[in-house]
Amino acid sequence: MTIPIPRLALKPAAEADLPLLQQWLAQNRLPTEDIAQIWHCLYLAMCPAGETVVGIGGIERCNQDGLLRSLVIAAPFRQQGYGQQLCHQLIDQAKQEGIQTLYLLTNTAEQFFAKLGFQVLERQAAPVALKRTAEFSRLCPDSAVCMRLSLSATSTSVSGL
Repeated sequence: MTIPIPRLALKPAAEADLPLLQQWLAQNRLPTEDIAQIWHCLYLAMCPAGETVVGIGGIERCNQDGLLRSLVIAAPFRQQGYGQQLCHQLIDQAKQEGIQTLYLLTNTAEQFFAKLGFQVLERQAAPVALKRTAEFSRLCPDSAVCMRLSLSATSTSVSGL
């Protein structure tokens, strides 16, 4: 029998969280250069039983599209389903914000995101507004895999997780 993991609580990041966000991103070799400009797009994934931050992630909005950013799960919580749960919660958040398609760039997690329904897309086929973001234009290497998920094609909610 599998024991379900607790549902994470998403807390919008605050400017006071910048040092924590920068530390986590740097430790996980994710871009930090534009964090002072995009911190308001990020969320802290909190354990419901306390103030423990389990992970971070965000959605940078570009018109009707969104860029999934900076998904990190703290080492003690990895391989337990928290990454998948956080992704599902961010997808739900994107839907609530009216985002129609979610994109991402990854160097290491293509298979993880494919299991969540994301499909590989040629980077140059991404919407122009997304290609103008710092993440697309200068922070992620050209070798990063571009992926997309149509939110109209996904289930309406993952609140049952």
